[in-house]
Amino acid sequence: MPIELTDIARLAQILERSGVDTIEIEEPGQSLKLVVDTGPRMAVSPTPTVPTKDHSVIAKAEVAGHFLAAHPWRDKPLVAQGQRIEAGAIVGLVKIGLLYAPIVAPAAGTVDAVIAEPGATIGYGTPVVRIRTLS
Repeated sequence: MPIELTDIARLAQILERSGVDTIEIEEPGQSLKLVVDTGPRMAVSPTPTVPTKDHSVIAKAEVAGHFLAAHPWRDKPLVAQGQRIEAGAIVGLVKIGLLYAPIVAPAAGTVDAVIAEPGATIGYGTPVVRIRTLS
């Protein structure tokens, strides 16, 4: 039975609540390793598209892996500070083995900061890019 994205999100929430930072599941034909970021957390609203008081939102990783600011075939980062982006724009990638999962902007605005360090191991829900919204 394939592991669904909703199952992964639920497992990550259980790990975080339990204080466990890593789980690895292997079954014939599939494997899953979840790493929950246990470092200092930023205060983020429960719904990432709701602006904070300073009118910014956070693009967060939806899977665990290694953060990439640029596509491996390109030298230029996907976004840079001060760059204007649309909702749904790819602001980074998470490398999981041979796969690359996109991190998307939850709202349109201007990139305020790239929070995650390129190459760093990030977990589910790790803040990656802060976006100042247009409102």
